[in-house]
Amino acid sequence: MITEEQYESLFAFCRKHYVQYYDVQVELADHLFSAIEVCIKENPKLSFEQARDKIYSGFGIKGFSDIVASREKMMGKKCSQQKWKMFLSYFTIPKIAMTLCIYASLLLAGRFLKEVNQRAILLLVVGVGLIIFEIIYSIQTSKIFKKQQKVLLYTSGRLYDILYSGLLMQLLFTSSILNKLTITIISSLNFSLIAFLFLLVFISILAHPQFTKELYSSACKLYPKAFAS
Repeated sequence: MITEEQYESLFAFCRKHYVQYYDVQVELADHLFSAIEVCIKENPKLSFEQARDKIYSGFGIKGFSDIVASREKMMGKKCSQQKWKMFLSYFTIPKIAMTLCIYASLLLAGRFLKEVNQRAILLLVVGVGLIIFEIIYSIQTSKIFKKQQKVLLYTSGRLYDILYSGLLMQLLFTSSILNKLTITIISSLNFSLIAFLFLLVFISILAHPQFTKELYSSACKLYPKAFAS
C-alpha cells in the first residue's frame, strides 16, 4: 500500500527529472502511482523506490522529456484554438462598425500624407502605440494569475496573443514602404495592408482578456492545489 507521503514524493521525483509543469507532474504522478502499485503487487520484495526506478527506466534514456514535449504541443494547439474562438467572437455588428471606422480613419490619414516616409512615420507611431497598449493589457491580465503558486502548462500560453505587434513592427521596418524609391501606388498598398494587420492586432488584444478570465476559472477547477495560498 502506497502512502500519501510516498505519492507526494513522486512530484519531487518529477521535478528532479526536469518536469516543471505542475499539471504534467500530476499526470505523471498518477501514472507512476498506479504502475508502482502493480509492480509491488507482482513483486512484494521490491521497495517503493525500487519499483519507482524500475517504472522510470521504462521511459528510456530521454525520461519524461518526450511526454512533456507532446503535452506542450497538444496544449499549444488547444490554446490557439481557444484564442481564435475568442478572436472571432469579437465580431458583433457594433464592433464590426467600430473596426471599419478605425480602419477608414487610418486610410484617410494615409491619403492626406503624400510622402512615403510620412506614411511610414504614421505607421511607426501606430505600431509603437500598439506595443504600449499590448504591454498594458498584458500587465492587467497577468494580475489575474497572482494567486497561481505553481507553474502550469495549461496556463502558460496566456501571455501570447494571436497576433503580435512586435512581429508586425519588424514587418514595417523591413517592408518596402520605408524605401523612398518605391512608387506611390505600391506604397499605398503597403500602407493599407500594414494598417489592416495592425487593426487585427488591436482586435486580438481586446479579445484576449476574456480568454484569460475563462482560462483562470478553468485552471482553478482543474488544479486547485496550484492556486492554494
